[in-house]
Amino acid sequence: MSRTARVAVSVAISAVFLGFAVWKVNWHEAGAALAAANYLYLVPMLIVSVWGLYIRAQRWRVLLRPLGNPSMRTLVAATNIGFMANMVLPLRVGEVIRPVLLSRREGEPLGGILATIVLERIFDMFTILSLFGVAAATVTVSDTVRQWGVGLFTLAIAVGAAVAFIRWREALALRLVRWATQPLPAKIAASIDQFFCGFIQALEVLDSPLTFLQVLAWSLYLWLVITSTYLFGLLAFDLDVPPIVGAIAVMAIIAIAVSAPSAPGYIGAFQLGTTVALAIFHVSESRAIAYSIVLHVTQFVATVGAGLYSLAREGMTMQQIEQLSETDGAAA
Repeated sequence: MSRTARVAVSVAISAVFLGFAVWKVNWHEAGAALAAANYLYLVPMLIVSVWGLYIRAQRWRVLLRPLGNPSMRTLVAATNIGFMANMVLPLRVGEVIRPVLLSRREGEPLGGILATIVLERIFDMFTILSLFGVAAATVTVSDTVRQWGVGLFTLAIAVGAAVAFIRWREALALRLVRWATQPLPAKIAASIDQFFCGFIQALEVLDSPLTFLQVLAWSLYLWLVITSTYLFGLLAFDLDVPPIVGAIAVMAIIAIAVSAPSAPGYIGAFQLGTTVALAIFHVSESRAIAYSIVLHVTQFVATVGAGLYSLAREGMTMQQIEQLSETDGAAA
């Protein structure tokens, strides 16, 4: 599929998501919720959003230990610019721009760095789902929320088991991948094989219990910090939602929603994730949309602001980032 076609599909998906999110919204009620919100909470929300990017860079450094020891400045710049690119460019190209920038600045092999991005996502998924599952099991919530928690926690265990299998039976896992890619064109099969070998190398962090626990601790810290953003939003709108489990539920379901292909900035996916999450707690679509608008704009401003700061500090321009996404990104 061509790049233009993929962009068109992602925009169409966003439009469908947004349609489902807003089709029952009473805009008068949503406007009233926006007018009544306490916008003093925007200050900690902005600070926490930027701080989350720095935590991501710190965790990434631990994951990169089997490959090298990049400077913290480069990691922060690549992280800020990559997440900004996800906000303003299509096809989540920031996920490729980030490792490409690091590879260029530090001279490390791109394949291995790309594999750490996948490893990040696995730790993210495991942490998010586990947080929701534990919160739903330990806090007094409705049966619906508890069922969501059990289901998502089971999925987290399955993800963890799959990663453990790949690491400790890597030869078998590699044979299975090569068997599965045999019907594919040789060039595509070779690219998948190279990536999977890099992923196995990145999984070497699991060989050290201390390093594994460090990555797990950073992931828990990261997602608790991100959850606090959603908690501040609940307080700003004075929503009748259990604060801790509510913030974790919103965080988890939005994180799952925005993982789907969508337009730049996760438009549509973010709104649908918010309305689905808050519907669990019987919050109306109108108030949920008002909440999502403030949360989304706050995260957009914080992420793009951090990215522009790093662009200026690194002496780069948005045009260079776009060119990077069209050349190195396509190759990766």
